[in-house]
Amino acid sequence: MPFHLYIPENLEFRDYLTVVQLARTFADGYDKKDAERLRAVVGPVIEVDYRLVSETIPNKPYASEDFIAEFLSPKLLGNENLLTQHLLGQGYVKSVSEDEIVVEWQQIAGHGRYIEGSHTLKKQVDKTSDGKSYMEQTYTKVDGRWKITRLRPSLLYEIGEFNDVVSYDDK
Repeated sequence: MPFHLYIPENLEFRDYLTVVQLARTFADGYDKKDAERLRAVVGPVIEVDYRLVSETIPNKPYASEDFIAEFLSPKLLGNENLLTQHLLGQGYVKSVSEDEIVVEWQQIAGHGRYIEGSHTLKKQVDKTSDGKSYMEQTYTKVDGRWKITRLRPSLLYEIGEFNDVVSYDDK
């Protein structure tokens, strides 16, 4: 099947800027371990499908507060010894309707473990994992405002051992 380049004819520039702001705020919410940022951008329900990235993250819909609590828990991104940086590259708009926009971003997700006792200005890490992926996000209008309602990353490749970094047994 040949590739068909999708050029949205019905995407307003303001909506595009909103989607960009939502995506960056979401990534910052992960990296800064900031529930308020996630609350600002996640819909009342968010479907999470990480099956193409990690077997440790369940594929399911979450109520927004349950999603935030789980993903910012000490067992995942909320662990004080875990640092992350989710870098979003160019987005590809896959579909646009009046109430839904689907964008696939290029993404690098860097994960590192602080060396115990190195929580100073210059933090050192002993384990790292960088995932190169595409992150598909679905944005849906909820009460007239765009919100993220679906996450679906697909891993291209990984450097390091993600499970060793994220599932690290802190003492």
